[in-house]
Amino acid sequence: MEQLANINSEATMYITDVGFERWARAYSPRKRYNLTSSNITEAMNNAIKVCRELPITGVIDCIRGVLQRWFYDCRTSVGKLKSTLTTKADVSICVKDEKARYLTVYPITYYSFLVKDGDLDGTVDLTSKTCTCREFDMDRLPYEHALACIRVRRFSYIDYCSPYYSSSFLAATYSGEIHPVGHPPEWLVPEYIASIVVLPPVGRRLPRRPKKNRIPSFGEGVSQSRCTTCPRNGHNSHSCTYSRSSRPLTSTSGVGEGSGSHNV
Repeated sequence: MEQLANINSEATMYITDVGFERWARAYSPRKRYNLTSSNITEAMNNAIKVCRELPITGVIDCIRGVLQRWFYDCRTSVGKLKSTLTTKADVSICVKDEKARYLTVYPITYYSFLVKDGDLDGTVDLTSKTCTCREFDMDRLPYEHALACIRVRRFSYIDYCSPYYSSSFLAATYSGEIHPVGHPPEWLVPEYIASIVVLPPVGRRLPRRPKKNRIPSFGEGVSQSRCTTCPRNGHNSHSCTYSRSSRPLTSTSGVGEGSGSHNV
């Protein structure tokens, strides 16, 4: 907030007046995800790029095959887990537990503590699984303040993790099975579905070749093609417009020096 105020005081006043609960996750009265991402869309788009030009039925069957493979692979990997929590949750706990070793804990009651970390500090209540810094409340996973208190009482940190971080919940996520749909003559299609006539979309196709590459997001780096004839970016050898005289020589230094030849 201080950095924003130094850049634009009007923007700081606006987001303050609108209410922290409308945009800050820590102040939200409801449980919200800790990120907004389109990663699954990007992953699926990249997985089916080889079949995007097929008819719609082929694309749907390709998506089904990708999901079938993903579910099987994830279900197999989850079956190999030996810990109560998922791998990501275990790693997160280990990293935060190292930091919790250096915190100072002052007990208030048997289940409530004041934790000093030299910066934000926090009051932890293990009964309600809350902390005044709100990180324990939002993530539902013990972090430095809570882990320091759990260490003092010699409790098990697993009891203070949300069940959504458990390997059993992860296994339940991929418990479903995706089977092939079979050949069209074998399908049992209801009569009211079979009687529907699907027409092509109404509209005129725009001129020029349709775009196949997605539009990159803001701040996302775009790789440029590199010409193999002249080592410049932004075009290839077929569209190279540089004259031969202006193109860099491809021969390395020292070639022909023994014979006394020179490049003109």
